[in-house]
Amino acid sequence: MQHAEPNFTGGLARRLMRAGCLLLLALLPAACSIDLSEHPSPVPALTVTPPGHETTIHLIGHLVFIQSHADLVQLDLQSGQTSTLFHAPHNAWLAAAAVSPDGKQVVIAYASAPKNPLQQIAYTDLDILSADGSDTPRVLVQRTDPKEEFAFPQWSADGRYIYYAHTIPDTTGLVVQYTYTIERVAYPAGQPQKLIENAIWPRLSPDGKKLAYVSFNPQIVENDLYIADVDGTHAQLVVPAGTFYAVDAPLFSRDSQALIFSAVGGPAASQLSSYQFISARQPNVLKHNIPSDWWRVDLATGKITSLTRMGDIGLYGDFSPDGQHIAFVAASGLYLMNSDGSNLTQLINDGPEGTISWIP
Repeated sequence: MQHAEPNFTGGLARRLMRAGCLLLLALLPAACSIDLSEHPSPVPALTVTPPGHETTIHLIGHLVFIQSHADLVQLDLQSGQTSTLFHAPHNAWLAAAAVSPDGKQVVIAYASAPKNPLQQIAYTDLDILSADGSDTPRVLVQRTDPKEEFAFPQWSADGRYIYYAHTIPDTTGLVVQYTYTIERVAYPAGQPQKLIENAIWPRLSPDGKKLAYVSFNPQIVENDLYIADVDGTHAQLVVPAGTFYAVDAPLFSRDSQALIFSAVGGPAASQLSSYQFISARQPNVLKHNIPSDWWRVDLATGKITSLTRMGDIGLYGDFSPDGQHIAFVAASGLYLMNSDGSNLTQLINDGPEGTISWIP
């Protein structure tokens, strides 16, 4: 028997990213807030002043991110102007988005508005949009079960495949059980191919050679950071098991030589409370909603470096095209920092959530 759920609950992307509004966040004191609405005309650079020194950041390209799970927004970093590429209808749900390597298409994790207003809406298909916002979503991979879900889509470097996390429900028992796999589908007209079981958070390297992901073993409730070949074979543990209470949201550096990832705790972290520890180890319930920070691991040496100390939640980032900066969303807003974590700057207060893509 399938257990009943209230409206607007469940869904992998929602479970991983949404509950953070209930937490109090401690932001890094050095962060500086910039209201981009104050720059109606193009500006060649933004000047920020962290305590002790002034820094000019020359921003290039565009950021594509989600606002309030309803709007796919593009921010021009030179002018500070935003435009809406897609607005989801009432009761629809926009959970994640990734721009294709050629900049022409966007794959989205999207749940269209249900016919029954009491029906769950957070379980998503994979759809395709034109990057110029000229059309409506076209289904790429569609659910066959009401509680099935496709999340965190990513394009391969050559644009031939779309990778994603797949949540598969088992409703044969009294309580719905979920399994998680990473799959890919050839674009534009392929069939889904299962690559890795018990895994979530896929991310591809810019050189097209590696796939990063987070393992999740539902039997022992733990997750670890791995890399593998792009077909899912030859998996290697990147960070020693137990180094962090939980890890998620990996992304490769532009040279593909390092991984940046969000993590709870760390090599020198103090002990979490029992509730925090259990919550951090539960990606299908509360994970991504425990205060986390950005870390870096060098793939050649295994050296782990702390990048931030901000204790925010819902982190998800992308590198600038030149590899010098990282833009990321968090529960408290949209941020920019240097690739080493310095000059942390808040660009937008609140609103952005889910995923972000930095394109030329």
